[in-house]
Amino acid sequence: MSKMKKSLARKAVKATALHTARGAASKATRSPVRAVTLLGIGAALGAVAGWMLARGSASGAASAGAGS
Repeated sequence: MSKMKKSLARKAVKATALHTARGAASKATRSPVRAVTLLGIGAALGAVAGWMLARGSASGAASAGAGS
C-alpha cells in the first residue's frame, strides 16, 4: 500500500510541475512584457526581503555578542 501511495505522490508532483512549467511558458508567450515585469518585481522584492533578513540576523548576532 505504501508503494502505491509513493507512486501516486510522485505522479502528482510531476504533473503539477509540468502544469506549472507549461502555464509559465504560455503566459510568457502571450504577454512577455507583463511576465518579465512581474518576474522582475518578484525578484526585487525577494532581494530586498533577503537583504533585510540578513541584516537583521547580523545585527542581532552583533548585539548579542556585545552584551556578553
